[in-house]
Amino acid sequence: MAAVLLIAAETPETHRALSGNWVGTLEYRDFSEPAGSSKRVKIPSWLTIEIAGDDLTFRYIYDDGPAKTVSETSTVRIDPATRRYTILNRDGKVEDTYEVSGLAELREGRGALVLTGVGKENGVAVNVRTSMRIGRNILEILRETAPPGQPFVFRHSYTMVRSVPPRN
Repeated sequence: MAAVLLIAAETPETHRALSGNWVGTLEYRDFSEPAGSSKRVKIPSWLTIEIAGDDLTFRYIYDDGPAKTVSETSTVRIDPATRRYTILNRDGKVEDTYEVSGLAELREGRGALVLTGVGKENGVAVNVRTSMRIGRNILEILRETAPPGQPFVFRHSYTMVRSVPPRN
């Protein structure tokens, strides 16, 4: 039996749009390859996004080979007033904070968000740009990174669909 997720009318548009169970793939640039390689790996992935008060809890599961299942949980706090998208770890400590654009343009759970800021890749500071396309039944997340002064390049992307289509 499928769980029914009830969402209050005052719940922010982003929370309503993102919450639910998603299934699809994670494609990532293979960092085990020599520098400059563009080899990519694609693996099955699952994502559950739950509303947790004012925040969202993201629970990822990756099928990364025989007998190798990886899981990851983070909390996302979206503040429309300051246009901030903050990722917290399991201990509630800030991991990354990004400026977010596109919040005001979300309509009926559809739209595009762009997150920009600074993060780390292999221990080195990089500029980060994450594009999220949110549709009724699709979620696409593209993360690109760039060392200072360099162009953005593909880091990873998710292509997900709802595991159970909405009733309306």
